[in-house]
Amino acid sequence: MHYAVRIFRNTVVEARFSSLVVSLCVIAMRLGLFSVSEIPSAGFPDTGYLWRFCEHWFSDPTISFIAATLSVFLIAWMIARLNSRFSLIRNRTHLPFIVPLILFSVHPYFLRMTPDYISIFFILCALFPLLSSFHRDETYLYSAQSGVFLAIASLFQIYSLLLVPLWWRGEASMHGVHLRSFLSSFFAVLLVFWSVFSVCFFFDDLPAFTAPFSYLALFSLPDLPAFSPGHWVLVIAVGLFFGVYMFLSIKTYIRDKVLTLSAIQFMIYLLIFLLLFQMVYWSQGVFFLSLGIALLSYLIAYFYTLTTSKVNIYAGYFVFLLLIGYYVLNYFSLFPAV
Repeated sequence: MHYAVRIFRNTVVEARFSSLVVSLCVIAMRLGLFSVSEIPSAGFPDTGYLWRFCEHWFSDPTISFIAATLSVFLIAWMIARLNSRFSLIRNRTHLPFIVPLILFSVHPYFLRMTPDYISIFFILCALFPLLSSFHRDETYLYSAQSGVFLAIASLFQIYSLLLVPLWWRGEASMHGVHLRSFLSSFFAVLLVFWSVFSVCFFFDDLPAFTAPFSYLALFSLPDLPAFSPGHWVLVIAVGLFFGVYMFLSIKTYIRDKVLTLSAIQFMIYLLIFLLLFQMVYWSQGVFFLSLGIALLSYLIAYFYTLTTSKVNIYAGYFVFLLLIGYYVLNYFSLFPAV
């Protein structure tokens, strides 16, 4: 093993206090952005049912910042827990916790509490029963659990509902195609929305039930050419960032165990559609991009935990410096916010 790889493993990947050190640095980074930047306003419509009832709790910028920071740490913990629960990465690593903290802390947008964080949390929860169904009997129980989590996520962001048919692809890769599992997932989602419909019907407010679905028809692809040159550079850079690490993770997972292979394949499958959905619904928010960052952070952690190439490690240092540079640009307001 090359010296650079060994140092990286000992000081970052497997170091006992790396998570604590990075956590403190991330908190300092977020505090720094918060002290010099205004937390961006909502800017995007509320597309869920429940966020309107709790949005006022985060009207104060400081409370919103604290809630967003706690949400980022919760998402990072969920990703790390997913990895340890199913031993997807067989090596000891702290990167599944570290990487999402960094990626969610380089732009002021992630300083504000949004329904995206809540939806991402429930979507990550839906991954647990999905992976638990791997080569199990009576998989319809796990499908129903995933369906409930996805439906709850859509109560905060209706766009989460678009993940339901994508989830069936993941279930097929975990335990094959079973009609009973498909139906249990479908009826689990239907049960949650039937409950919402019943409440709206009871209060004689059926337009409140149908309103979020109208956002699914608001496509914004024709508006993309209106981006400024700076925005186009950022969009292309983000696309390359996603594409490169999806490609690198594919080269890595082909020699891993079957569960890990199926999980990584499904994450890449989701990421491709998330990028497409983000392009289509760009003017409606960045929920798909935020969820994509959460999933991509695991692919990055997976790749850098297993790589033994010094070139990849040096490239990782370079990417880290680029992220820090982007943070500095945002800190001094030298780059237009997206």
